[in-house]
Amino acid sequence: MPLCTQCILPADTAGITLDDTGVCSHCRAHQPIEYHGEEELQKLLDSVRDRGNKYDCMINISGGRDSSYTLLSLVKDYGMKALAVNYANPFTDPRAKQNIDNIVRLLDVDFVQFKLKRNLHEKILKNNILAWFKKPTPAMIPAICIGCKIIWPKMLRIARKNDIHCIVNGGNPYEYTSFKKELLGISQDTSLTSTYLGNIRGLAREAVRNIRYLKPKFIPATLKGYLFGNPYAVGSRLVGGKIAYLDFFHYIPWDEEKVIGRIQAELDWDYPHELNSTWRFDCQIAHLKDFMYVKTLGVIVRSLI
Repeated sequence: MPLCTQCILPADTAGITLDDTGVCSHCRAHQPIEYHGEEELQKLLDSVRDRGNKYDCMINISGGRDSSYTLLSLVKDYGMKALAVNYANPFTDPRAKQNIDNIVRLLDVDFVQFKLKRNLHEKILKNNILAWFKKPTPAMIPAICIGCKIIWPKMLRIARKNDIHCIVNGGNPYEYTSFKKELLGISQDTSLTSTYLGNIRGLAREAVRNIRYLKPKFIPATLKGYLFGNPYAVGSRLVGGKIAYLDFFHYIPWDEEKVIGRIQAELDWDYPHELNSTWRFDCQIAHLKDFMYVKTLGVIVRSLI
């Protein structure tokens, strides 16, 4: 099987082509990460600081490495008054729960936790997993995570209730899985707006091919998930109003050794060592998704580094 001469992905990987020199389309489309810099980060943090409010910013923590480090840095390095928020995902790894308890205690930050009502997360997860196994396709693997996509309206209500004008995100750009849009027929260089519309069209097309995803009682939650799937989605921007969103690791380079070293030393942070990886262990459904990608693509989707 031919491999890309740069990244060694095999030629039968979904959505890629090899050119005459053996370089794959992912490598040709790759754009180097450009950081905005700490000076710009400091300006943005200063712009939401000292409003006379109880909190300067809010951050959603999961117990994973990146959100833990982001909260640590906001509080200790930048002196921000941060409100820590957590969605009580019913599939959170026990170690991640312990990490959250340690973080809140050691940083002495206020903490808000919420859950979805009527076991909606569990119900829609079960429905979409059973639908997927009836007709496996890599394009619909993200559909099993609808439960985590419908938390943003609640996040925004918490921000407004506490007069918070800045929500900080701890995700790092090395973990962005842009290949998912190619599975829906959307090229890497598609604009943000076109990508959003293309995602909806692609998912609708896949769902029509497998109507088990379209149970009437889950359609409202599914639509909500794609309207509010992240802070930059259409619904989040409309409802969020003047709330600013700040991606911490778009300003500060993500350094694995530094991130892990500091949170272990300063927050008593840890991970399940039997996994041999700190990557996205906080939700146990990640392991099922690995299995689903192996079954359909032949690979486990992991971090780029």
